[in-house]
Amino acid sequence: MNEHIPVARLEFFRKEIGLDESKLGAIRPYADKLAAHGPKAGKYLVALIRKVAPRTSMELTLDYYDGALQEFWTNWYATLWTRPWDQDFLSELWRQGVNTAKRGIDLQYAMLGDVKCRQIFIRAVREDVPLDKRGPVSSAVNDLLDLCLMVRAKGHVSYLSHCAEPLLQGIFHQTRNPLTVIGGMAMRLMRLDGPEVRSMAQVILDETLRLERMTHDISTLNTIETAEPVFAPMAVGPLLEGVVEGLKAGPAWPEGVEAVLSLDPEHPEVEGDQPLLAELFKEVLVNALEAMPPGGGVLSVSSRVDPASPTHLTLSILGGGELPRGEDVDQLFLPFHSTKTRGTGFGLPIAWAAARKCYGRVALVQTDAGVACVVKLPLKGQVGEGGLKVQQDF
Repeated sequence: MNEHIPVARLEFFRKEIGLDESKLGAIRPYADKLAAHGPKAGKYLVALIRKVAPRTSMELTLDYYDGALQEFWTNWYATLWTRPWDQDFLSELWRQGVNTAKRGIDLQYAMLGDVKCRQIFIRAVREDVPLDKRGPVSSAVNDLLDLCLMVRAKGHVSYLSHCAEPLLQGIFHQTRNPLTVIGGMAMRLMRLDGPEVRSMAQVILDETLRLERMTHDISTLNTIETAEPVFAPMAVGPLLEGVVEGLKAGPAWPEGVEAVLSLDPEHPEVEGDQPLLAELFKEVLVNALEAMPPGGGVLSVSSRVDPASPTHLTLSILGGGELPRGEDVDQLFLPFHSTKTRGTGFGLPIAWAAARKCYGRVALVQTDAGVACVVKLPLKGQVGEGGLKVQQDF
């Protein structure tokens, strides 16, 4: 796993929790008393790892870290109360979460270790800190240990997510070759005499192509889910036009369909990750094209700022068709769920994941003119280092 630590986001969490120099100042006079309980925390954590780690990981831990692991945790909890809570500190916490995942320790047990250590040090505050100082010291200790738990858990989950990515990418690449061979054989069979043989070969070819699209879509969804977006202002118009031109050059664009863009000139830019937004627009446009009536028509794309969500630009992609009756529309955003005979069931889930990564959302709405896919994306300037600058319910 290539190390990518989102320090800016972690720093945002630290500030939101309220860990600053005043909190450190409250703890510092009692650092020695808290550090005296470090060996107890270290002993507990090592015992927990011995108990819950898979045997292969446990043997590796005992062979390589024999005695050193307890010493590490003892030293960590000895210096935790005086060291600065800077970027190096946040990065080290992140790596601790990654290492628990590498050793095969379930996240629930890693969090149990954090909770038990908290109990140890809160008990130390009650025993060793004068009553008149206990409130601010206890608050600072709790906030600090909250940050430790949060960052370690994030590092743990991030490592597991990135481990899954090469596995799924490997499945995608390894299945492409046999699918290509099967498809080629089906095409050869179609050239043989006999309508029955050609009919069966066509079924094989169609299903092979569908499986190939599905493996590609699974790979795309996995890549989006594990991506760390790089936010920047970008103009919606050129991005949409580029996606439309790309679709027109391929087989997804039905004959006779005209795209009409009517975008709000007062709000031309959004904040987002360019590759993610391009994938988002491609999927919602393809979904709208597939709902167009036979013989062509107008694919309408418009944008405006909805007063109900003033921090976001609302884009509406209107094709045709109707939403499935008697069915939960949210089901359409689940992988493998498709209303189309040859569909893979990944178009809308990919769009939904890309929008979520960019602090947006996607929804389907039935209108008199057909089904509208409504996309909301943050306006330019609405995303900072810690995420959305203003949380807006919509």
